[in-house]
Amino acid sequence: MKHSLQSEAEDQPVGHDQVDATIVFSDGLVGLPLLVRHRLSAVPETALYEMVSQDDPTIGFIAASADNVKPGTTDRLRERGLVGEDEWVLAILAVHGEPPAITANLAGPLVVDMRQASARQLVIEDSEFPLQAPVSEAG
Repeated sequence: MKHSLQSEAEDQPVGHDQVDATIVFSDGLVGLPLLVRHRLSAVPETALYEMVSQDDPTIGFIAASADNVKPGTTDRLRERGLVGEDEWVLAILAVHGEPPAITANLAGPLVVDMRQASARQLVIEDSEFPLQAPVSEAG
């Protein structure tokens, strides 16, 4: 069953604060191929998203817009033909080290088609898209 993230009243894409839907990764995630259904929702009062597997609710991620981590990321991926005009690019966040530092995975961004509630994970082998891009507190 697909859930559209499009506003029924105005036929417009849904904004960040309104995101709360099941997203289907038909090929799963890298290293987790059996996890195809995820609940994607906005984290209130932040620019972050929470993604929790519906196939295994013990697995979840926090993500941010890749453009908030590294401005222009979506445009560069569109130029390479990897992202469509209406797709969102999210980066999974992680905490590493001591003292703890937040990084974003730009080498494996999530590409979400908000209208179809479907997604895929890219694998990019290019130093322009690091596996552990630093995230500033302001970003």
